[in-house]
Amino acid sequence: MSDADFIGLGHNPNHNVPDIPEGFGAALSKEPVAHHYFDSLSVVQKASVIQYIQSKNETGDDARNKINDVVTSLKNNSLDFRL
Repeated sequence: MSDADFIGLGHNPNHNVPDIPEGFGAALSKEPVAHHYFDSLSVVQKASVIQYIQSKNETGDDARNKINDVVTSLKNNSLDFRL
């Protein structure tokens, strides 16, 4: 089962990992290297990335900026974004 099968709300069959936010899923689909690295992460790491993207956003721009930071980091095979 691919990440695309649980983008959005309530679709992830693994209850230990939250659903992938739609904007993040769209960004990953445009960046195969980042997507591949995200797929290789542990359940805990995936959950941490998603929690980072979803937390403390006052505007949609806040979330978009976090997604851009995460995708850039993932393209470099790193989790070096601002936690």
